[in-house]
Amino acid sequence: MGSKYPTSGTCNLSDLNNSLSRVLEARDTDERCDVTVAVLTHNPGGLLARQVRAVFDQTLPRTVEFLALDSGSTDGTLEVLAAHSCRVITISLEPFDFGRARDMAFEEARGDIVVSLSQDAIPAHVTWLEHLVRPLDDPGVAASCGRSIPDPDREEAQFPWERNGFFYFTREMRTFFARYGRGLSNANSAIRREVWARLRFGAQPTGEDFRFQIKLHENGFRIAFPDDASVLHHHNYTVRTLLKRCRNEGLGLRETGCPYSELDLLYDLASPRKYWVWLRELLRGRLTTPAALAFPILRPPAVYAGSRFGRRFMP
Repeated sequence: MGSKYPTSGTCNLSDLNNSLSRVLEARDTDERCDVTVAVLTHNPGGLLARQVRAVFDQTLPRTVEFLALDSGSTDGTLEVLAAHSCRVITISLEPFDFGRARDMAFEEARGDIVVSLSQDAIPAHVTWLEHLVRPLDDPGVAASCGRSIPDPDREEAQFPWERNGFFYFTREMRTFFARYGRGLSNANSAIRREVWARLRFGAQPTGEDFRFQIKLHENGFRIAFPDDASVLHHHNYTVRTLLKRCRNEGLGLRETGCPYSELDLLYDLASPRKYWVWLRELLRGRLTTPAALAFPILRPPAVYAGSRFGRRFMP
């Protein structure tokens, strides 16, 4: 079936094995809505209030709820959520598993469509949600994924290796993209709940969105990538946070069948292209932090450490 959108081919965590039918029977029909915006929160800081306001400012002509799964925030997050009448489910931070947490969010959701947002992703405009969920009217499309663009109001600048599109230069990412196409990201996604009920995320310490994309691919569902459903979402890194992220990504991709071998590590360290990019960015004055300067040689061993030795997500 054709589409005008670009496409690509347990209340604690132990309760996630409950059947969907029992969850549906427990839900009050009067409480059901069209769309649930579900966010996993842990000390998101001041961005959360911006996010909640932006969600409730959407012009989508459907009923919407905001659901937060909070893992022990101590920065006023619960007070912000209460002030905006958001639903909150509390979960344990340790051990944290993204796949199980997402499954819990979908179980608790009252909407027929569940939107997943990163806790620091802000809808870019008032029609973001309308554009994000519209592709799901096509029964062949199970998920929709919007872009992340730099946030002009954020204090920290975007990491230069995100801005230049070279963050994911290592070979495990290229393996995934070659097999499954453009990646699904739960930083800004919408999924039909009935499809999730069939497939579920399952235990996945990190990279649960990529694992779900594989399930969609194997079951013949499509993913839409609308250009007009962007969120304001970017990162910057210290050396420590950069190493942690790349290590988690190596772990997540290994769990999806895209491991990172010693040969991959040696190839990526020796490949010259990233060093030409490094020289260009240096001459343009964009590599101003230790993390940005060292990125080309930090990412490969960090990804390898996660892929070879990782056992759990590092929060």
